[in-house]
Amino acid sequence: MDELTKVFESVADYFGLLSEPTRLRILHCLCNGELSVNEVVEATGLTQANTSRHLNLLYRASVVDRRREGSQVIYRIVDPNFSDLCRTVCVTIASRSDLSEPRRESLIRLEQELQDRQG
Repeated sequence: MDELTKVFESVADYFGLLSEPTRLRILHCLCNGELSVNEVVEATGLTQANTSRHLNLLYRASVVDRRREGSQVIYRIVDPNFSDLCRTVCVTIASRSDLSEPRRESLIRLEQELQDRQG
């Protein structure tokens, strides 16, 4: 049971990463491909410090990877489960009858974007 407890703790940590709306916004931007920190800041409207903090958490959790290109740090999603998981949850939430129409439409667009990216 000790090993199973460790697995559950790791899964909870993973879902904890995805439970923060700011990180989801950042990851959504990265679904289009590699972006520099500055490009993520521009796309999300977040501060550079806040964006870097969240990207560092995602990097340490192996959800994203990074590389340096001159003075820029470029990030990309490396966790193949993210897009599938995000799509599944978005479709499920969008299908709820208690969800407002604008939010439902937004989630459906997100799901379509994720499908288009995966070919």
